[in-house]
Amino acid sequence: MFIRLKEEDLQQDNLSWVCIEPMLLSVRGKNLDEKSAVYNQLNEGQKALYLFYAYSNHVHTISEFYWFSTYFISELKAWNGLKSGVRFFKGHELLNILEHTERVIENKNKVAEGIWKDASPSDLETDNELLESIKPLFNAYQGLVQELIREMNSYIRNNKEEFLEIES
Repeated sequence: MFIRLKEEDLQQDNLSWVCIEPMLLSVRGKNLDEKSAVYNQLNEGQKALYLFYAYSNHVHTISEFYWFSTYFISELKAWNGLKSGVRFFKGHELLNILEHTERVIENKNKVAEGIWKDASPSDLETDNELLESIKPLFNAYQGLVQELIREMNSYIRNNKEEFLEIES
């Protein structure tokens, strides 16, 4: 699954999003099986973009960061894929933040292997200790996301054949 772009479009600041947007939009509102079917057709770099943007497009506030991280870890089972994608694009600092976030969430919400407490974005309003644990992680996450996007854009420009076709 490749998108078609003109050579001059490669300089866009949102190149990485442009390369995965059609795939994500095609599964918006669909069930998990349909989302998985599209995901499984992608190559490694595209999978990395897919999970990164499926996550990061929903994480704008500290509550969303906490809840979507919990959701990706406990329900969607996509956290390891997200971390692999960040690793693929050499986002080592961001990967470190994700791993710390995972430990905080597991300590708070994991009851036993495969058993999780229900989480809510409002958990941060009622649990000050959780808020104080998540706040620095969210702040670091926000600072590192744009850096990773720049790295993804650079990777795509240097490996066009993995993501797109150039229109003549």
